[in-house]
Amino acid sequence: MTTSKDETNIERVLQAVGARVQPSEALTNQVREAAREQWLAVVAERQAKRRRWLLLATAASIAVTALAVWMGRFVTSPQAILVASIARVSGHVEIAGTWGRSRPAVENQPLLSGEKLVTSMDGRAALALPNGISMRLDHNTRIEFADAHRASMDSGGIYVDSPGVPTAERRLRIETPVGAVQHFGTQYEVRLASSAIQVRVREGRVALTPTQGILQSGIAGEQLTVGANGEVDRMNIDTHGAEWDWVANLAPTMNIDGKPLVEFLSWVGRELGEPVVFANAGSEAEAGKVVLRGSVSGLSPQDALAAVLSTTRLRDADGGDGIVISLEDARR
Repeated sequence: MTTSKDETNIERVLQAVGARVQPSEALTNQVREAAREQWLAVVAERQAKRRRWLLLATAASIAVTALAVWMGRFVTSPQAILVASIARVSGHVEIAGTWGRSRPAVENQPLLSGEKLVTSMDGRAALALPNGISMRLDHNTRIEFADAHRASMDSGGIYVDSPGVPTAERRLRIETPVGAVQHFGTQYEVRLASSAIQVRVREGRVALTPTQGILQSGIAGEQLTVGANGEVDRMNIDTHGAEWDWVANLAPTMNIDGKPLVEFLSWVGRELGEPVVFANAGSEAEAGKVVLRGSVSGLSPQDALAAVLSTTRLRDADGGDGIVISLEDARR
């Protein structure tokens, strides 16, 4: 507790000290400026921290949005389905996936919708579609299947073999920048050259719908060429010969073990685009007795024919219209 005596002593001390000395105006301004600078530095630091947090939050938001979009593609994209199996590969062939990654194509590999099959300048491939259709791709070809009945080609050439009676299951539409092709139980080739589409019909009938122009129909032994302006050039062609050799060389190997010779001959004739003709009734009767054993894996249809007939009394006679089969004894 402070006493009156203590208060008297404090008063005497204060009187002795006198009035407090006031700082000069210059010193006051200097102190104020230093305080102001310190305050501005604190404010700037707080604003910088706020901007950094804002940038981090924005970046995180963008990352989350991008991830959501990326994940959404899996959710919203249609599920890939099997459209074909790769039956044969020659040279360099790749499969480009939906995300741009490519991998080498190998035999017996499945091909899914949305994947693009690409052959290089030395590459070719043969496909087996689930509906029994055989497709072969020439050099520098790019093709993509939407499903087993619809494919788009933007370069190169393909060959399609749809055996048997035309059915809904065997329908196939080939779309190109110049036009679309549909077949009616047939063998045909589609090729893109510059700004034109060329269709060569080996068997049956095809319908060609140009991007510009009217619907065109082609039959066996015809070639249709349609330009970007819709002009149509039509000419007759051979259904066999050197221009079709690339197709025959890509033919999937037939399993001949236990099969009748006549079935094998029919396969050879179809792959070579030539009818099988028996020289006489005796050669036809002999062919009907033969059941094959072994394998012709890796052989072209022409080489397979020579190899198989060498194990029988039958031979492929030179000349004539088609593949002429005769008895060896009859030729002596």
